Amino acid sequence: RLRARKANRKLAEYIRESALNGEVVSGHSAETVAIAKHLIGMANNLNQLTKLSHQRGFHETHVYVVDLLRRLKAILGEYRQASYKPKPSSMGRKEDTT
Repeated sequence: RLRARKANRKLAEYIRESALNGEVVSGHSAETVAIAKHLIGMANNLNQLTKLSHQRGFHETHVYVVDLLRRLKAILGEYRQASYKPKPSSMGRKEDTT
């Protein structure tokens, strides 16, 4: 159970993967899961703003929509930074020194 939790997997998933593959690759990090939850909350806010815009008109909600879009861009930037994995270097390759 501890290994499954560390890999951020359900116990059944962990057991299945280790039985079939012999190893379990870690799921999403706690940071990316938190960012995803934040995005879900903001998606709910966007839905509410959309409904309000239809009821009252966009002229009353455009400031909130622009602010929400700004925050969404910032969160997506955080997600990209958190999930960025550098490409392996060209170690072992012989470089031309001429």
